[in-house]
Amino acid sequence: MKPLKRHPALIELSREHHGSLSLCVRLLRTPEQSHQAELDPHFVELEPHFLEEETMFAPYWDKVDPALRQRFEGDHAKLRAMMAHPEYVNESWNKDFAVTLRDHARFEERELFPAIEPFLPLPENV
Repeated sequence: MKPLKRHPALIELSREHHGSLSLCVRLLRTPEQSHQAELDPHFVELEPHFLEEETMFAPYWDKVDPALRQRFEGDHAKLRAMMAHPEYVNESWNKDFAVTLRDHARFEERELFPAIEPFLPLPENV
C-alpha cells in the first residue's frame, strides 16, 4: 500500500493517532488487567488533541458530508465521557474504550482527513 501524503497541518495529529492505536492494541491484548498507568497520561494528551482537531476543522464542516461531522463529534463525546469515568479494572470498559478510540483514529485517517485536506490552506513556504 502506498503511504499517504498528509497535509502538513495534519501530520502531528496522525503521529498522535499512531500512539493511540498502539495503546489500543495493548488494551485489547489484556483487557482484564488495569491499564491505569498508561491510560491516565493518555487521557491528558487526548483532550488537547481533540480541541486542536475541533478548532482546525470547524471552518470546514459546511464543505464536507454532514455525516462526517456527526461521527467526529459523537466519537469525541463518547470518549470524553469514558475518560471522565474510567473503569480501569472493568474488562468490558477496557474493550469498549480501546475499540472506540481505535475506530475513531482509523475513521479520521481514512475518511475525515482526506475529506478536509483539500480545504486546508497550504503553508506559505511551499
